[in-house]
Amino acid sequence: MWQKALVTPLLRGDDSFPNVVVCIDGCHVNILYPWEKRTKMPKLNRNMFCNRKQVPSIILQGIVDANLMFIDIFAGWPGRSHDARVYRCSKIGQKIINDPESVLPPSCHIIGDGAYPLTEGLMIPFKDNGRLTREQKIFNKKLSSSRILIEQAFGKLIGRFRKLKHMDIYKKDLCGKIVTAACCLHNVCMSVKDTFDCDPISTEIDFLESNEEEAISGLEKRNRLCHLLAI
Repeated sequence: MWQKALVTPLLRGDDSFPNVVVCIDGCHVNILYPWEKRTKMPKLNRNMFCNRKQVPSIILQGIVDANLMFIDIFAGWPGRSHDARVYRCSKIGQKIINDPESVLPPSCHIIGDGAYPLTEGLMIPFKDNGRLTREQKIFNKKLSSSRILIEQAFGKLIGRFRKLKHMDIYKKDLCGKIVTAACCLHNVCMSVKDTFDCDPISTEIDFLESNEEEAISGLEKRNRLCHLLAI
């Protein structure tokens, strides 16, 4: 968990999204189908680990700063879980939803995609229903250009540790620990400037269908930012 006193706005400049602290997103790490090996492995529900593409995986929820370093990770949930549920069950998600001022500076927020619930501490894009206004399109474009940092971080993580492309680990309780260790080693590499060029990992956006999840304060704040960015 990061310290509030150390958190500063992620990007600066006239063309950047305002008051961004960090970016959040989820990444699927492919694994073997759960199965019982020689009667020593615990029985698991195979369907729990199959994501929407019917590929067995676990979810890595990552939060990164402007230096592409992970400052919070939450790994190991079955791939069938929705990003929003993983977020709500994580400690950092609960803090941002219930008490954002405990981890975020005043007026600041993190940014994510449409899979996350809109709150005052988490800004997401407007859902593109084909009728977005000019202001909303500008808002979405600037948010997306800032959020690419998390995709670049995932790209470097998986490019550096190729085993994360497919973990042939039978014990599923170890998968989350291995991913967590890889993220820590990634931070060590980045801190000593051991980096390389890579393509961002494109994450599939799965928008929440119900507006009931959107807090009123989050809607009001997003509308204010939308108007500000269009000026």
